[in-house]
Amino acid sequence: MNAISPIPMRHRSADTDFPRGWYCIAESENVSADKMLPVSWLGQELIVYRTKDGKAQATDAYCPHLGAHLASHDGKLCEGRITCPFHKWEFDSATGKVEHIPYTDVPVPASVRLTLHPTRESDGMVLIWHDPAGGKPTFEPFDSSALRGDGEWIRYAVHSWEMTCPFRDILENIFDTAHVTQLHNAAALPEITSFEPQDYGLRVQYTTDPDAGEATPIRGFEMNLSGISLLTQYYDGIHFTGLFVISFTPVDEERVVQTARLYLKDNGNREMMDQIGRAFIDRFCFEVEQDLKVLDYKKHLTQPRLCAGDGPIMKFRNYAAQFYA
Repeated sequence: MNAISPIPMRHRSADTDFPRGWYCIAESENVSADKMLPVSWLGQELIVYRTKDGKAQATDAYCPHLGAHLASHDGKLCEGRITCPFHKWEFDSATGKVEHIPYTDVPVPASVRLTLHPTRESDGMVLIWHDPAGGKPTFEPFDSSALRGDGEWIRYAVHSWEMTCPFRDILENIFDTAHVTQLHNAAALPEITSFEPQDYGLRVQYTTDPDAGEATPIRGFEMNLSGISLLTQYYDGIHFTGLFVISFTPVDEERVVQTARLYLKDNGNREMMDQIGRAFIDRFCFEVEQDLKVLDYKKHLTQPRLCAGDGPIMKFRNYAAQFYA
């Protein structure tokens, strides 16, 4: 195997900011109303928490007074108030307003407050809105509840990968149908039967050949993209129904974290579900890691030399362009 040194992103992509959209910054289960969760995403330091009424919220991590990191030292969140560890200023966690300064009664200007980010909670993820131009959300993220319907769903597995692929090329890879057989050695190509713009982004439906010899035979599947940062894949399989909820969140200009959460619908046979789930997640992880051996070093070409059989790459690019400045 050839050894390649890491190649800085400035040599592989002309983008200087991240696309407009919703980004996962935390798993819902890790966010509480009595503790700030410090995270680093999108080239920013953030804290994530729940307000007094249980709503997930994210804000810049630094106090607007003199720049202390709010979750450092003995900074705390209690009864809906965030207390800075430096001068003990207190902020309302829901509005960001200054509620109390222990050493003065002189009110501060209303503009002095925590910088709250538009925050949503969907499919077990806490999401924030990012717009390089500072605009408000222009769409809501897709939620899989309509796809799931009735019945119990079990979260079978969660896997994450840190990648150094140009962000524009991550989801484009799904529409590069030729690599499915050439890189992944799939028995057959899936057929795209619909490519429909939606309020949240894009819905793509596929059909497959369940007799193609795959370990987990699939009749068809549906993908829903929220912008180009969130992806839900719904699988209609033989003897199983599966759902992947996948997020792509930049850490900084060089790195992106992909997290995939596999849910299986409870069919009453846990032994069968475990066998199917293990085969499904093993194949998925194997293919992601195959992709990363190439994607982590590739360059985004604005004018690729495509040929027949490459798949709807340019169709996807036309869709994705709307989320870039």
